[in-house]
Amino acid sequence: MKQIILVGIVLLLSLGVKAQATNSSGLIEKSIKTDYPTKDWVISDFVVTDPKFGAKAEPGFDNRAAFQAAIDAAYENGGGVVYIPAGNYEFRSTATASRTVRVRQGAEEAMKEFDYQYVLNLPPSVQLRGDWADPELYDGKVLGTILEVRVGKDAPNYNAAVESWWNDSQAGNALRTTYTSIADRFIDMKAGTGVTNLSIWYPEQDINDVKPYPWTLFQANGDCATIENVTLVNTYNGFYSAPSELHYLLNCYMTALNTGVEVHVCTDIGRIENVKIDPKYWANSGLPGSPSLEKTTGYTRANGTGFNMHRSDWEYVSYLYVSGYKTGMWVGREPGYSDTPNAQFYEIHIKDCETGLYVQAVNPYGLLISNSTFGAEKDGKAVYFYDDFETSVQFNGVDFTGPVVSDGRDGVVSFESCTFSDYNDYALRINNGNTLLTQCDFTKPAGHVFLGTDVNTLKSVNSGYQRKLEVKNNSKSAKVEILKGDEYSFDPIPKNITTDIQVHPRPASNNVLKVDLPKATGFNNDQPTVDVSEELQTALNKVKAAGGGTVYLPGGRYLVDHPIKVPSDVELRGTWDVQHHTQSSGAAIFTNYTGGTNGEEGASLIQLEKGAGIRGLTVAQLNIATDGFSAQNPRTTPFMIQGQGTNVYIVNITAIGDKGIDLASYNTSGHYVDYFGGVLARAGIWVGGGARGGFIRNMQLNPHYGSRLPQSGQGYPKISLTRFIQSNCSALKFADIKNQTIFNNFVYGSFYGIHFLKDEITGTDPGEMTVIGHGSDGCSFSLFVEDADENTKLIAINSELVCTRTAEKVRSYVLMGDEVNTEKVHPAAELVLYNSAFWGSPVIGAIINSGTVRFQQANFQRSGAPGIDNRGGDAHVYTSYFANPMQGEATGDNVYTKLHATGVAIELTNNYYISGFREDNAQPGKIYGADIITNKK
Repeated sequence: MKQIILVGIVLLLSLGVKAQATNSSGLIEKSIKTDYPTKDWVISDFVVTDPKFGAKAEPGFDNRAAFQAAIDAAYENGGGVVYIPAGNYEFRSTATASRTVRVRQGAEEAMKEFDYQYVLNLPPSVQLRGDWADPELYDGKVLGTILEVRVGKDAPNYNAAVESWWNDSQAGNALRTTYTSIADRFIDMKAGTGVTNLSIWYPEQDINDVKPYPWTLFQANGDCATIENVTLVNTYNGFYSAPSELHYLLNCYMTALNTGVEVHVCTDIGRIENVKIDPKYWANSGLPGSPSLEKTTGYTRANGTGFNMHRSDWEYVSYLYVSGYKTGMWVGREPGYSDTPNAQFYEIHIKDCETGLYVQAVNPYGLLISNSTFGAEKDGKAVYFYDDFETSVQFNGVDFTGPVVSDGRDGVVSFESCTFSDYNDYALRINNGNTLLTQCDFTKPAGHVFLGTDVNTLKSVNSGYQRKLEVKNNSKSAKVEILKGDEYSFDPIPKNITTDIQVHPRPASNNVLKVDLPKATGFNNDQPTVDVSEELQTALNKVKAAGGGTVYLPGGRYLVDHPIKVPSDVELRGTWDVQHHTQSSGAAIFTNYTGGTNGEEGASLIQLEKGAGIRGLTVAQLNIATDGFSAQNPRTTPFMIQGQGTNVYIVNITAIGDKGIDLASYNTSGHYVDYFGGVLARAGIWVGGGARGGFIRNMQLNPHYGSRLPQSGQGYPKISLTRFIQSNCSALKFADIKNQTIFNNFVYGSFYGIHFLKDEITGTDPGEMTVIGHGSDGCSFSLFVEDADENTKLIAINSELVCTRTAEKVRSYVLMGDEVNTEKVHPAAELVLYNSAFWGSPVIGAIINSGTVRFQQANFQRSGAPGIDNRGGDAHVYTSYFANPMQGEATGDNVYTKLHATGVAIELTNNYYISGFREDNAQPGKIYGADIITNKK
């Protein structure tokens, strides 16, 4: 396949452009032509079938050396995409590498090397991309680029591990004993790599005599391994990640004969989105030797696990589908020691499994599971809790087909707005611990709940068959509370929320101009010295004049010291087709620009006109802490990127600087931001200006983007801003916007993690917004509503709000209004939090100065003192777990809820309090609800 097709010379001459190869006045080319549709235009300087690499889609030809040559060339060139045209490519040999592991030798430690086999090694900044047909759109057929793995069958080292030691930076550098994988693998993915738009097939696998193969995709360590648009036809073990951060599986399909996805020791944070694991992808592939669906399902149901999650700090899993497996999803301990995961799950759909969800153990922060379905085959279990479980799992808006069985030793399992159907004897068989049921429906008039001998508590409100709950109580001394009444009714969790754009943004034209500008290159600490702002602007204007398209920056570091404007229908693009970290280099824009004479009020460095975009780059402020500025007092600058019209987009951008993205100064209706990562001193993404419709997805802000740098530094500014941003940064601000999608964003270290306020341009308060999967970690105030009128209704689903010890004297998860009875927050304004987790070191859990706040299921792992401090508003708390033991007398602030004389009221219904019911009420009768009634009995 030809890599590029040149636009005619006549067009260039008509533009008055002198033809030169790949520079700002060079030829405008076309993107690579693919057989199947893509969400972006395909751009690559490294095509495996080029004669200099020599890959061949021919039977019997071993492509390992050719592919590796193209991969190595991309790495040496500063990173980029290695493209594989459609065809079948065989791999028949392996290479050997070694991993140094810290192992035990008696009572002492030793460093020992262990060999493993691999086929392809992806070094940092390199992505492997093919031509992919979505099997869901082609009757299950696997078409396009197919990698045929004809090596590794029955390998003895297919999943080997050794007992090892490591120091856990997330736990005060504590010494851990665990197991380190030294397994063989097909593709070894280093930090900052991607495998996208291709299929992988094992032609010699036989469903009648299944043999183990090494892991197909393996992330051994580092940040940012991405697998997107990939079909694993008949993998034995699919994707493995450990220890690592920021893995991202997106839009992938697989038949896994043993394990689909396995995560170990992942810190903030991994993402899995729209991954389907099902025996049909092999059975319906149309590839030679594909077994029947009946045979494939028979094997996977007897042997397979879809998703296997050990310790993961804060995993985001959404739209995971598993069907036809022994275990759909397993959650539990890290082998060798006691650490366990916490996670949020949204739209998880598991069916036809022996066990849909198997929960061995969870850390105290728990699992949040919303808008999902768990179904078991006949005589199976929809959910099972093993006897190690003793913390928190919360189900909200979940449908269960088959029984939920708990042998857990303690903890709280809560259900809100759930349904139970197709169970045999009992829908819930609880043998220990505590269970909360709120507004849950059972489809049969009998067989609802069985309580075993060691159950502690069952509390139910408005649950059962037509609100009548049948309980078989075999416990020794369980406290059973069952209430019903319309006064306890509430709106259930919203359903059918769209979380991604239907058609991804890209220029209408597939014109591509690859510019050759002065830059710093190589594995050194050189910074660029030539300002290319003018030449880059010329290139952008040229592509605009040619009808739009993409200006492409090859790998390297470019100095841009003056603002540039990306015209309408033009995209500025670097080497990244996937999300990435600063430690992985690639194409980057460095700048010393500080706003000119107007300082931080000056023009933004990169300005996006209507319909313009920026993709696949890192942007770094070189002088953020130089010339008198420091980590304690970083330089102020304008926003790095500013949208100046509708339908602007920012995709796979990483930034180090003062302020990130401005979508508030102009009306940017229809904006799209997906995976914006980095560290920003004072502002992350601010949105407003009257925008209607837009997406903010996968923001990932963390101070380590400023301290984990690529090999040899490569000129990046190294800075640790944790303490500063915890007292000065607003990571996300939302003002006058409507129909906004805010999905799976995360910030570590900020003064305000997510902030809602009046719009400076329109003067309008926030309206109705739904936030799904937001995480604020290490913040002073994790969620702050500063301004809200009577039309404000903020809905948050699967929120994880964490306060850590900062310099602030007061810290809280939720701050509703900045002062008692503030006029800036209308009494009718609403904040509704469905399925939340709160932990860390708050001084006060939630401060409510005005408006209405509803906690619809929450795990207050650390509650603060008090937990809910109602100083001027109206609070409602349902189905929540106050897990923090209170010391001393239940007086003053040493309570879970406190109502001041200036507050309106607090409703407490169907909650579990580890230290018993504790409240401080300055207004007798104004704290009310089911818990008040049952507490008085």
